[in-house]
Amino acid sequence: MDIQKTDLKKDKLSMEKEEIYQAILKRTQDGKIACRQCFEIARECNISPKVVGEVCNEKEVRIHACQLGCFK
Repeated sequence: MDIQKTDLKKDKLSMEKEEIYQAILKRTQDGKIACRQCFEIARECNISPKVVGEVCNEKEVRIHACQLGCFK
């Protein structure tokens, strides 16, 4: 893969993550978001819940009310 294609992929990913972060921010209260809401964002954006979780981690948004009971 040449350098230009790699740079374009990185730029696209950065733009996508910013859009995901904006969707997260709309549902965030006091720096927290419910797990259920993360799954809703994933469905709406047609992405993996893992990606939503990664953006939450990068932006230091805490996930609470985990549907699996992981975050109590």
